[in-house]
This record gives sequence, structure tokens and C-alpha cells, in this order.
Amino acid sequence: MIVQRLIDGVRDKAAERKIEDLRVGIGYTAVLLDNGSCGLTFTFRNELGPKCGLVEEAGNVTGISCSDIIEWAMSTNLVRAAAGLAAINAIYQDDLEGFTRGDAFSQIDIRPDDTLGMIGYFKPVLDKVADKTDRIFIFERNITDDKYLYPDWAEDIYLPRCDVVLITGTTLLNKTIDHILEKCTGAREIAVMGPTATLCPHIFRDYGVSLLAGVKVIDPQRVLRIASEGGGGLSLEGSVRQVFKRLR
Repeated sequence: MIVQRLIDGVRDKAAERKIEDLRVGIGYTAVLLDNGSCGLTFTFRNELGPKCGLVEEAGNVTGISCSDIIEWAMSTNLVRAAAGLAAINAIYQDDLEGFTRGDAFSQIDIRPDDTLGMIGYFKPVLDKVADKTDRIFIFERNITDDKYLYPDWAEDIYLPRCDVVLITGTTLLNKTIDHILEKCTGAREIAVMGPTATLCPHIFRDYGVSLLAGVKVIDPQRVLRIASEGGGGLSLEGSVRQVFKRLR
């Protein structure tokens, strides 16, 4: 699994680091390491269940080895998974050689006759692509009346037909990314995107991903505060920079 490979890839560096801070907000989860590196992930607040306590170690996370936290990324508990992946993302923040600052969307080649698949409904992205092609499939767990929306179980039917596929990094949290990539058999372009996306090119390249895009945290303390105060993507502006790297 991709998530397990991400864990294995940072074991040595994680052994040298401790957790300085962990914030689990309703929009994002953020982890700060003792060397100042900060990693982000989305928080699946609507899928956490009725329990009031989701992390047994709460109150005792600060100061523990990062080696322990990265293992949480494989958890089915989505709060633990978010914390674990955020710690992994923090480690990868230290090595962004070859990444370019800017909006990755401008690098994606979408042609008028393309069929586009999107994993996750992001209206700002849809607004950009809707004038490029009218053959769009957006796969979501929570369906509204938008004409492009399909249930996530329909990925098996329509993803093999897509020429371009945009995948949110949150698929790393719920471990659906491997299955999704397996279904992108006809895609010319596969992009993994968003603040949750782990910026590890060599692993994603092995799975056919052509473009990897995420964020570089430039103001860790503000990012921690935004997470704590329930902020979302718009709140992060000025605290992170969008970066991307073409893999093929």
C-alpha cells in the first residue's frame, strides 16, 4: 500500500524527531516536529462517529517519538490517521528539491474531447475545468444534485474511461488511493493534489501519477493556530505556498 510505503520511507528520519505539537481541528490536522517542520492533513470531521474521545494518548502526545506517530497513518481511526500522515508530511517538508512554486492546475493538460474524473468535489476546481470539457465525473460519498456528481462506488465503472484524473490527497487518509489508481487504466494525466498530499515523488511515480501537488508550510505557528480555530483552505492563504512537481 502507498501509505505503508510512505511510513517505511521516513522511518530513519522519524527516529531522530519528536512531536512538538499536535492540533486536531475540524478543518485540518497539523503536526509540528521539534525541528520546526510542520505537516498538514484534512480532518474527516463528518466520519468520526459519536465518540467524544478519539485519541487515547491525548494530552501526552507532545514529546513522544515521531516514530510512534507515523505508524498511526495506517489506522482506521481517521483522527489517528490524520495525525500520522501529518507527521509524515512534516518530514517530507525538509526535502522539496525539484518542486515549483505555483498553481498546479495550470500544468494539467485538459482537452475539449477529454473525459475528466475528480475524486472529491472541489467547487473552485470544477469552476476551472467546466469550460475545458463537459464530460466530467466527480466521485463523492455525499451526493447533492450537481449534474457532475456520482457516488464513490461508481469509480469502478467510470474511472477507466477517464483521460485525466484529479485525486485529492485525502484518499491517503481513508486508504482508497491504491484502488483508485488501479482503475485509472486509460488516463493520460493523473494528478494527486491538495494540502494532504504527501510530497514524495518517487513513490507516486511508481503508481503512474504524472503530477504531484501540495503545500509548503512557511508559517508553522499560524498553521497550528488556524487548525485549532477551525480554519479551512482559505484560512491557510499566506501561511502555506502551493508547490508542484511533474513526475512524467
